[in-house]
Amino acid sequence: MNSSNKTLINDVLSQLSELTQNFIKDLETQDSDHVVQFVEERQLLVQQLHGILDVQEMSDLQKQALKQVLAYDTIIEQRMSSLKNEAQEWLLQRNTAKTQRTVYESKYASESYLMDKRK
Repeated sequence: MNSSNKTLINDVLSQLSELTQNFIKDLETQDSDHVVQFVEERQLLVQQLHGILDVQEMSDLQKQALKQVLAYDTIIEQRMSSLKNEAQEWLLQRNTAKTQRTVYESKYASESYLMDKRK
C-alpha cells in the first residue's frame, strides 16, 4: 500500500469526520443555509476520496472510520426533511394568507364616485 495515498485517505477521512461532528453537534439549530454549506463541503471531500480510491484501496481501519461517518446520515437526512417540511408549511401559510387578503382587498376604479343619499 502506497503510504502517501494511505495518508491522503486518512487526511480526507479525518476532515470528513470533523466536518460531520461539528455539524451534528448543533444539528437541531442548523438552518437551511448551514445544511447547504455542509453538503457542499462534504461533497468536495467525497470527491477527493473517490479520486484517491481510484488508485488506492482502503484498509479495514479506514473502512471502519468511513462507516462511523456514514452512521450519521440518517439523522442528517431527518433534519433536512424537517427543514423541507417547515419551508413547505411556510409557503402554504403564505399562499393562504395572500388568498385571504386578496378577497378583502377591493379593486376600485380610479374614476369611480361614491354617492350618499340624504334622508
